[in-house]
Amino acid sequence: TNPFPEFTGRVCPAPCEVGCTCNLNGDPINIKEKELSIIERAYERGLARPEPPAVRTGKKVAVVGSGPSGLSVAHYLNMRGHSVTVYERSDRPGGLLMYGIPNMKLEKQIIDRKIAIMEEEGIIFQTGCNVGKDVKAADILKEYDRVILACGASNPRDIKVPGRDAQGIYFAVDFLKSTTKALWANDMKLKTGSYISAKGKNVIVIGGGDTGNDCVGTSIRHGAK
Repeated sequence: TNPFPEFTGRVCPAPCEVGCTCNLNGDPINIKEKELSIIERAYERGLARPEPPAVRTGKKVAVVGSGPSGLSVAHYLNMRGHSVTVYERSDRPGGLLMYGIPNMKLEKQIIDRKIAIMEEEGIIFQTGCNVGKDVKAADILKEYDRVILACGASNPRDIKVPGRDAQGIYFAVDFLKSTTKALWANDMKLKTGSYISAKGKNVIVIGGGDTGNDCVGTSIRHGAK
């Protein structure tokens, strides 16, 4: 039922393992590890191949946003035979999978591998297209039978405290995105001046969730304290 076990098997914090009832009398089922093992073996054996729908409905659907939710809805609607076009304002599909999660947790070739399969299944990806600016919403409504908004979670929560306007304060996704983009642009090497660098800095991360931890790991790899 999960269309992207190669993603979740790498980045999911696996709350199911914490809640596993086998935990009561022993060790929980290591679901995340099994999930990743199964899908990678499927790729190795050629089982995770494209499966385009046998029949098309003639209906056209536009999906705005190519993050996890956009990719999921594109996958399921395409399976039902609808013709799906995904619009992404960034230069590569994947949303926060691509630019919000560091390479140390999710290598980007894993995303590209799945995107290539989805394209072979008939899904069209329009990257570098900011809906509302590069293409009018009214035009999309005319061209497609349905429009799905999967615009993502990139709007950050700010805090209003004295000194917030000082230099050197960044939103997490902006910080993480700058590193990943710099790696892509320079053959997986960080080039000075091409990203928000924490090298030699004393860094404070406000927020202790997955994204906060990603900022910690990225800062340490930059050479920060």
